[in-house]
Amino acid sequence: MIIYILKKIVTFLFIICVLAQISFCLVYFVPQSIFSDLTFIDAYSAFFKQLLQGQFRLMSGETVPFFDTLLTTFELCILALLVALFIGIPLGIFLGLSNINWLNTTIRLGCLIFYSCPIVMLATLVMFYLSSTLPMSMNFDISISVTGSSLLDIILSSRADKLPALWEQLHYLLLPTIILAIQPSIVTIQLVSENVKNTSRQNYIKMAIIRERSPFKILRRHLLPNSIPSTIPQLTYNTTTLLFLTMVIEILFNRVGLGQWVMLAYRNHNYFIISIAILACGTVISLLTLLGEISAIAIYPLRHKEHYA
Repeated sequence: MIIYILKKIVTFLFIICVLAQISFCLVYFVPQSIFSDLTFIDAYSAFFKQLLQGQFRLMSGETVPFFDTLLTTFELCILALLVALFIGIPLGIFLGLSNINWLNTTIRLGCLIFYSCPIVMLATLVMFYLSSTLPMSMNFDISISVTGSSLLDIILSSRADKLPALWEQLHYLLLPTIILAIQPSIVTIQLVSENVKNTSRQNYIKMAIIRERSPFKILRRHLLPNSIPSTIPQLTYNTTTLLFLTMVIEILFNRVGLGQWVMLAYRNHNYFIISIAILACGTVISLLTLLGEISAIAIYPLRHKEHYA
């Protein structure tokens, strides 16, 4: 298992290195590059020096915080994934085991309707109807942030009102997280229900039903350990869509992150920030995929044998 995890980490680092080379080429060869007065070797060294420091300085003197912006978007992605797992796994298990046809049809129809709704339209409607009860903007200033994550800043701070401040920040993050978690939740429900239904038809599950008296033990010992781990890697394939939706939510809710970053860069034709945004997006997608693979192996270590079959 350790060798498998190390291989995944090495693959992740290789992908980041390739994305960094692509980002450097976009920065160096575009017109009016900040490295235009440097040789290729000096520009290469300066670019990766700024990358390791996590701070990029533009021609205007503005400093672009790479890691802080990346962690801000990554925070919202993680919260949405946690909500999607919290909602999708129980409903998926229920749909996979339930024989109530009308209820299953109702849940699947609701999932289909919400999944087909554009995220921009859904977020706009929610903001219109809940603007008087829930905060619409993010109470977070990245310029004074220590870690780039609003929740981590509050947890690691030494302030006395840590719990009220944490609750207030979660209150700000509640609405965008719920909107962002709709489509991942639906995908989770579909994948979990399909895997649970296929696993429940296997012969070893039928033997467990004969031997075990408690349905809860069958579910806990045999059904879930053989169906849930196979679902987690499949969920990571949807990280590209999740990252795009996160950027859209950041723009709609005026939250600092990759979404605001790319929007300002596109408006000002700033190719430097666009190239760094490509690197940031690739890093988030690769990191979420890596965490999904490691989580699947941690839950069910024998799962990695399928990759060598």
